[in-house]
Amino acid sequence: MKLFWADRDTPDELRPGLRELEAEYEVSNKASPGRVEVRFHRSEGEARLDVKPEGHGIDVIYDTPTRAYRAVGRLLSMDRPEAFQETAPFSTFGIMLDCSRNAVARVDALRGWMRKLALLGYDMVMLYMEDTYEVPGEPFFGYLRGRYTQGELGEIGQYGAKMGIEVIPCIQTLGHLGQLLRRPPYRDLSDTGSILLAGHEKTYDLIRKMIRAASAPFAARRIHIGMDEAHSLGRGRYLDLFGYRRNFDIFNEHLSRVVEICRELGLEPMIWSDMYFRMGSKTGDYYDTDSVIPDDVVKAVPRGVKLVYWDYYHDNKEFYVEWIRRHRSLAGEPVVASGIWTWQKLWYDHLTTVKNASPCIEACKEEAVRDFFFTLWMDDGAECDIRSAFCGLTWASELAYRGKDDQSSAARIFHTVCGGDYDSHILASQIEHPPKAGRHSGMARGFLWDDPLLGLFMRRFESADEPSLEELSNDYFQLARRLYDSPRGWDAGSIDHVALAAETIGLKIRLRKELVEAYGHGDRKRLAQIAETLLPELKEKVKALWSSHRDLWLSHNKAFGFEVLTIRYGGLLLRLEEIGSRIEEYVDGRISAIDELS
Repeated sequence: MKLFWADRDTPDELRPGLRELEAEYEVSNKASPGRVEVRFHRSEGEARLDVKPEGHGIDVIYDTPTRAYRAVGRLLSMDRPEAFQETAPFSTFGIMLDCSRNAVARVDALRGWMRKLALLGYDMVMLYMEDTYEVPGEPFFGYLRGRYTQGELGEIGQYGAKMGIEVIPCIQTLGHLGQLLRRPPYRDLSDTGSILLAGHEKTYDLIRKMIRAASAPFAARRIHIGMDEAHSLGRGRYLDLFGYRRNFDIFNEHLSRVVEICRELGLEPMIWSDMYFRMGSKTGDYYDTDSVIPDDVVKAVPRGVKLVYWDYYHDNKEFYVEWIRRHRSLAGEPVVASGIWTWQKLWYDHLTTVKNASPCIEACKEEAVRDFFFTLWMDDGAECDIRSAFCGLTWASELAYRGKDDQSSAARIFHTVCGGDYDSHILASQIEHPPKAGRHSGMARGFLWDDPLLGLFMRRFESADEPSLEELSNDYFQLARRLYDSPRGWDAGSIDHVALAAETIGLKIRLRKELVEAYGHGDRKRLAQIAETLLPELKEKVKALWSSHRDLWLSHNKAFGFEVLTIRYGGLLLRLEEIGSRIEEYVDGRISAIDELS
């Protein structure tokens, strides 16, 4: 359906965003044949959306700008005007985008993200930046990491405001700073390899600069200051300088200092909550039901800091409910973060997301959680085609707003708003879950980067109780064929790229299978054939996959970070060269065995 809106009748707060949508969607402020008028009315009552066809147009009664844009997104996906109502699921319904594990999204890409997110009903974006933002006076902070300038951050925040989206900086002020602390100017501020030295005045001088730099470009007063997974807190240089102290006490004292800096700057801090539960667990597990946090520690938690309960791993509502309540008893009303599974993947993982996010959303609604967001992590290289996550974000927004998993509605909205074919994108998710994998999942990276001679990952599938390499190879070839025949989209991930990845993985698994079998039978003739046919074919696929990956990366991210993936592809290609050399030496009798296969 095509829409138009009249300048004179549209609230001022919506006009900038609607104008931004015009370039990409069938929305215009000029009436023309075939366009249906949309009239917007601000409601100060219940947090809900009410859309009603009236006369020759459609009335949209909304409570926040993002809800108005969500109405536009749903209307665009319809063939004809239909009435609907939705209740806002949370006060904050957002995402966190990882901009630190190699990939730093370009500003123009983030503008495109925020247009789509607004049309899906998301009203908050966190930018996870460990050291990928400019800190005035600190030239080595984020050096060669694609850091955002102060101007770029300001531009992102201003664009978010146009779309009704709050942009919140999400930084680190304790752990996860290994990229920074390896730089010479910051080595004296290190407790252990990735953890800042708590209790040291120069540490807090730097943190003050970091918080000021990360927050200054944004209108938002909320800031996420991290503090998760600082597993060796107090056990490195801190121990040398200050002696042994209980980790709970180090953590609370450090947090108190950082929270005070936030207060000085008029900011409202939040932290990941896992360290409290880990420190109370004998096994260091965040989700240990036997974890005990002493009363004196609870009393010392700084007032005014919000705990973010992150959990992407549980598939039952009851666990989420219990952990939400434990957070409330620790430090008041929590923020909850579920996950759209993109980390350590080549493509968004729909199966795992649905399995674990569904009960989380259900629990949060039942417990009346106010602030909720989805993380999109990019751990260990950011290989995932991150735009594929829009399939999951569409599914999640429909579940959150409408309370049901409506495949047909999600498919229409995904096609209209994100430019993808819903069924194709879910099919592509099988690259992480090939049918013969059984209990195994998340396998694509293991197969892609496994050393083809040593086969550390693929060895497990050479045992009798696992799916065979031949079955898995056939799964990947079949997936590639189905994807090549699938409908394409325009801006929600590349089906061609993931199909090429599946084909490359299938070929690589076949190479391993053929190598092991031929060598096991002492079949030098077959080994020579592998070197002459299968090996060159796989090399060409790897080169093509690297080229495709490069195009994807540069269309969305800054150039920095792709060097890591280039080195991985280059290493894989050289190992394939090594296989050829080892086969040649063995076939010619220059060596009596291929030790890696023996």
